Amino acid sequence: MILNLFLAILPTIIIVTYFLKFDRYNPEPPRLLFRLFLGGCISVIPAVIIEMMIDEPAYPTYFNYFVYCCLGIGLVEEGCKYFFTKLLAYRSNAFDEIYDGIIYCVMVSLGFATVENILYVMQYGTSVAITRMITAVPAHAIFAATMGYHMGYGKAFPRQRTLYKILSIVIPTILHGFYDYILTINANWALIVFVVYLIWLYKRTFRLIRITHEVPPFK
Repeated sequence: MILNLFLAILPTIIIVTYFLKFDRYNPEPPRLLFRLFLGGCISVIPAVIIEMMIDEPAYPTYFNYFVYCCLGIGLVEEGCKYFFTKLLAYRSNAFDEIYDGIIYCVMVSLGFATVENILYVMQYGTSVAITRMITAVPAHAIFAATMGYHMGYGKAFPRQRTLYKILSIVIPTILHGFYDYILTINANWALIVFVVYLIWLYKRTFRLIRITHEVPPFK
């Protein structure tokens, strides 16, 4: 049990450390980061309640199930994370860089992912912990990086805030929905598509970090 708990938390520690090392200008207040992480943990509760109220499609065609994964899972979970990020950090004086948006969303997302991961690992064991270490937990951070990227640009460019606000919800929702869709459908091609998709998600996130972490603070 102790080993599984450690394995459930380990990817969060690694991912947080990785993202924070690129915060080169004004490091974020530890208290704010903790509040964001705690908010992410709490966001599991409304997400689970809402998801329990949404039924899977009665006629699960590929299209219907994709819509369900996007709206019934992706939008619910990413929407809850977005809400807590906006609530806890958007108006903070510490939010003075585009890259801060990525950090804040990642912290909330990892709070969510950590709770989810502990529940899965405690139920299914070590093999699941190892698998989710390179799939589900990083995926939550990847969706969050996309959300934070657009949230940061919305903060930097107020005239385009509405557009970036929409993008910060819509794009993570689709990315998350497609991720769950691939994992849950019963198709021979699904595993290959999942591996390719996961690699693409990783590369895309590294690119978002690269193009934002050196952008100086807002004037």
